[in-house]
Amino acid sequence: MKSNKSVELLAPAGGWPQLRAALNAGADAVFFGAGHFNMRARAKNFSLEELPEVVTCCREAGARAYLTLNTIVYESELDQLESVLVAAKQAGVDAVIAADFAVITSAKAHGLPVHISTQMSVSNSATLKFFAQMGIRRVVMARECTLQDIAQIRTHADLEDLKIEVFGHGAMCVAVSGRCFMSEFEKGRSANRGECAQPCRRGYGIQSERGGEGFSLEKHHVMSPKDLCTLPFVEKLLDAGIDSIKIEGRNRSPDYVHTVISVYRKALDTYQEKQHTPSFAEDFEQMKSEGMAELKKVYNRGFSEGFYMGKPMGTWTTDPGNQSTHRKDYVGQIINMDPDGKHVTVRLESEDLSEGTKIFIESPELGFLEINPEGIEQDGQSVKHAEKGSIITLPQKPYMHKGLKFYKLSPR
Repeated sequence: MKSNKSVELLAPAGGWPQLRAALNAGADAVFFGAGHFNMRARAKNFSLEELPEVVTCCREAGARAYLTLNTIVYESELDQLESVLVAAKQAGVDAVIAADFAVITSAKAHGLPVHISTQMSVSNSATLKFFAQMGIRRVVMARECTLQDIAQIRTHADLEDLKIEVFGHGAMCVAVSGRCFMSEFEKGRSANRGECAQPCRRGYGIQSERGGEGFSLEKHHVMSPKDLCTLPFVEKLLDAGIDSIKIEGRNRSPDYVHTVISVYRKALDTYQEKQHTPSFAEDFEQMKSEGMAELKKVYNRGFSEGFYMGKPMGTWTTDPGNQSTHRKDYVGQIINMDPDGKHVTVRLESEDLSEGTKIFIESPELGFLEINPEGIEQDGQSVKHAEKGSIITLPQKPYMHKGLKFYKLSPR
């Protein structure tokens, strides 16, 4: 069955550059942390004082703002939780994402809509109905649900006003619904409090108690799953009746956020607008193939279908680090703004630069912005190529300022 409804594209924002990158790439909504109680404590996140500005930024882009409060909450933190919820209400956030009944009940008392986090492992229609009776209008399904599960849950729940959200792309955890205690046991950093040290991503060995050489398990990191990627079958996800696709990555860079959101934005729009055209099937497959090439350029551990097609047996990474096809290279920075207001002076500190080579900038004000440098000048002469160490001038743009840094993606 073809889907005719518009599906929300939900983007991660670990800080200002990522937030603006997500909005510029076309996200319908953004989820972020502020202060405490979110599952990405190591991300920069936002302060409570910044919440009104974050919400305003989203509103100006026509997007919704969701505050993540999805950790467990201790008794000694209830007053602090109230302060966060008061700030969220005053700022006008559209919803809070919760995994603790203290957050759910307090948020509802403040009149804040609640989205049930995947940490609560909702995996059947009966639980969906339970939350609906509590006045909940969105649930993020457990990551262990298959496509068939989601379609059946949607049908059996028969709740028109309750929305289903699923993860579409990003890191996966070895533990069921992310409930892991390895980091707490080894480092005293609780994964259930957003402080995971990710010991599962390391290589391990087996050593006999009697000594000997032992065996290395590093060929396949047996606790480090590949990243989820649903682009190859995104139409099946849409046909299952979901309402929102969430992109994981609040610890990721602005170029990651911009690239992933742009690829999925194009896929969702193409499916929505052109699914009934005669050449759709062929064109859509070509578009997804091109999108995969883009996704491989930014951070990934290899790609997996997750649980959508069944249990992902054996889909462990051979290398838990970055397997992207491209690397981000620092090029140089603006060292002076010319008085004429038409040019900026740039020092190429780490890379050569040729006319036509795409470079990009990342900043809190702009997020992610790609530039195609034209009109390169060196020593008053127009040049096609400038070597590392050179001082050049480029045409000035309204967003440029002293200290702005340039990067480029280079094949590994």
